[in-house]
Amino acid sequence: MTKNVLLFPALLVSLFLSCVIIPACSKSDKTSYTGSIDGEKPGKIPGMGETPGTLQGTQFKLPAGVSIKGEIRGNDDGRSSKDCVFDGTGYWVNVKMTLQTDSTTTGPVTVEFPPGLVIVSASEGFQHGLLIERILVTVPPVMPGPGSNECQVSLLMYCLNTARKPSDITATYKFGPITNSPLIKDFMSRLAGKKTLYSDYVEGDPEWHTNQENIQEALWGLTDGHGLSDYDLEVISKLPGR
Repeated sequence: MTKNVLLFPALLVSLFLSCVIIPACSKSDKTSYTGSIDGEKPGKIPGMGETPGTLQGTQFKLPAGVSIKGEIRGNDDGRSSKDCVFDGTGYWVNVKMTLQTDSTTTGPVTVEFPPGLVIVSASEGFQHGLLIERILVTVPPVMPGPGSNECQVSLLMYCLNTARKPSDITATYKFGPITNSPLIKDFMSRLAGKKTLYSDYVEGDPEWHTNQENIQEALWGLTDGHGLSDYDLEVISKLPGR
């Protein structure tokens, strides 16, 4: 979890306590929920929440000529001067990776991280992450000089497993599928056109943090709960548009 740019430790603590101690964060007082879609039930999506099974969808692959240097790791350090991209939605899962091109490329290569991409925890007990907005990254070609063909990327994502730990530097990750979950696809469609990206806001804007908390709560309703509540739907409808 980011500490010096994205979130300060005190904010993390306050957000956690607000959802554990303050009843307003509980969904127990919300009696109306969205239901199943195409036979998929909230709280029963394979690989999400604590539901067993394999995450469903098309496996994400980097384009030809692009690979990861090292590992995908949890990011504790926030934005870095080395980042060519620091963006996404959510803050419970924040990962950093270095993309590099090889000698087969003849120019810059654009990498698209699509909506619905799941970053899967390879470390036990950590949350999987969901990207709901498209992120584009341009990786430079091989040129003279060390690191000339590299691009450091930090992706901010929502959590798909409320009972598990948020990302930190000890956790490693791998690319998972682009989800085909009907419930998650419906959720993302409701957020289409809304200002959800980190880059949509001035750095440090408290509105971004508030919106991310509300969206995350709604998503947990699908992965670990009973569905989207009337309150969730109202909050989503009132999110600012682009």
